[in-house]
Amino acid sequence: MLVASVPPLSPSCGCSALALAMVLVVESLVTPAAAQRGEVSVAAMGDVLLHIKVVEAARTRGWDRVFGELGEILNDEEIALANLETPLVDDVRPVATGSPPVLGAPADAAAAMARAGLDVLGCANNHAYDQRSIGLLRTLQALRAAGIEAAGAGRDEASAFGPRVVLRGDLRVAFLSYTERINTGPGRRPPAAYVAWFRDEARLHAALREARAAADLVVLAVHWSHDFVDRPRRGQRRRARRWVELGADLVVGTGPHVLQEVERVASPRGEAVVAYSLGNLVSNQGKLYRPGRRASPRAHPALRLPQTRDGLLLRTRFRVEDGRVTIASLRGVPLWTANNHWERARDAAIDYDIRVRRLSRADTAIQSERLPAIRAAVGPQVVLTP
Repeated sequence: MLVASVPPLSPSCGCSALALAMVLVVESLVTPAAAQRGEVSVAAMGDVLLHIKVVEAARTRGWDRVFGELGEILNDEEIALANLETPLVDDVRPVATGSPPVLGAPADAAAAMARAGLDVLGCANNHAYDQRSIGLLRTLQALRAAGIEAAGAGRDEASAFGPRVVLRGDLRVAFLSYTERINTGPGRRPPAAYVAWFRDEARLHAALREARAAADLVVLAVHWSHDFVDRPRRGQRRRARRWVELGADLVVGTGPHVLQEVERVASPRGEAVVAYSLGNLVSNQGKLYRPGRRASPRAHPALRLPQTRDGLLLRTRFRVEDGRVTIASLRGVPLWTANNHWERARDAAIDYDIRVRRLSRADTAIQSERLPAIRAAVGPQVVLTP
């Protein structure tokens, strides 16, 4: 795999000579995008929320327990993407309650995610500065050391707002990551690291055009909407279609912590896919769920909604031929966040055990309730496979 940051190329962007040289090196290694032919698969997933209890589970059982089952699903030929909504630093004490909570986790989670097969993590989200800008910088360093590429954040604005380009075979896939909001500021001026924030949407539009020129396929990860909203708003649909027009072949939404519709849309290049929200990949949300029972409506939605434990590994296989893009297949593996909260409540377990699983390996009662819910949430365009 070859990965490189591709900053904007305009003379006013403030790019260093080194950054521009990197672009020239990458461009010299491959032929122009319009001449490429081939297929590539992108496996996209939702939010990585390393809540306090998830970190406790990892301390006793290991991070490979949390992420390990992903390694049985992902393969080396595809490019695996998720949204890292937790800084891999815990200098600022994480706070589970509060509006909003403060997130942070040990840096050794990065190596486990890499072993599980994750290649690219979006780092632009509302929790990006929970450990201030120095914590974000150290997160980027931990990801780099683990061999994971970070999109949507960087030491300077050019690297944060610009794409990362990953090579698979002869095809170049550009990844952008942007967030609609940020909970807190960087904590220092100038920041040690920057986050791609699309309050200036013209900047996102420019980045899409630049990514389009630099790659055969463009993936835009966008953190938007609000907690537990189960369908996209009209404005989001308009925005997504505009992003497709400007160059995105795959739009991957996160932020609501529940699954939303996945649709295939026409693009100027042929076809594109928009996944409005891929929910959570792992978290401590929904811990009060038990199949066949309803949690108290007085409990916070983050604790009682089973939808927050539903996940999807969305596998989009693209076919590229002379600049035209078609969707060869669109499949999804239903995922489930296992959480032993009730076993601990009954004293049937001592340690926390929270991990990503295939839904097909969950208890039959859970499968019978959650599989129809996942199918209804993502819609008919996605073929679900075990």
